[in-house]
Amino acid sequence: MTAKTASLSGGYVRIDCGGSWECYTLGGDVSFGGDQGWFGNEDGYIRPLGCGLISCADILLYRTGRRELVRDEYTGYVRSLEKDRLKVRKKLGLNGLSMARGMNRQFRALGLGLKAGWGFSKKKIMPRILEMLGQDIPVTLSVGPHILFKKKDRPTGVNFYIRTEEGFVLPHWRSGLVKEHYVTVTAVVETPDRTMLEISSWGERYYIDWAEYEAYINTPGTFFSNVLYIK
Repeated sequence: MTAKTASLSGGYVRIDCGGSWECYTLGGDVSFGGDQGWFGNEDGYIRPLGCGLISCADILLYRTGRRELVRDEYTGYVRSLEKDRLKVRKKLGLNGLSMARGMNRQFRALGLGLKAGWGFSKKKIMPRILEMLGQDIPVTLSVGPHILFKKKDRPTGVNFYIRTEEGFVLPHWRSGLVKEHYVTVTAVVETPDRTMLEISSWGERYYIDWAEYEAYINTPGTFFSNVLYIK
């Protein structure tokens, strides 16, 4: 038996793609959050480097109550946000500090009464996730790069799982470990033997094993793994 120890109070952002995209984890063409893959070359660096932008956009949509959109409406919103306050840079994407600045400008413009800052203490990641979910705020989580090892040295990162009747398993459509990526945490799920983070990534609902994530971020060279702390 499983229980969510913390979760958002409302349904997460869903995008109706009208048959132009398939959501593996939910079935059908309605996503679980946004997907940077919906953008093209004309959109600058959103497609290759826009995961942080997508997470920020989804948080803003959730907090303003815009939780059901069609795909064109969603992509238009993300483009306007990127041009206005959350620019995705070549090679750099959107780092935690610029993300916090952009979100604070957006919070003020929307009158949301929230303030964002990028976290640095790894010991505070889980307490802050639980705190934010308890306040009905989705959490941008970084699975940062491993700067001490090149790809050829050894694979590093974390697994993304799906939830089935058999438990948490690796999806057949994905392979390999994930790093250098932002996701959005929507719940913390505890089972008798593991704690899982329910996340939105690439429009899908995945799960990260907290023990795997914690082990990864506590290896040398993973300085940039943390959360966007909003309160």
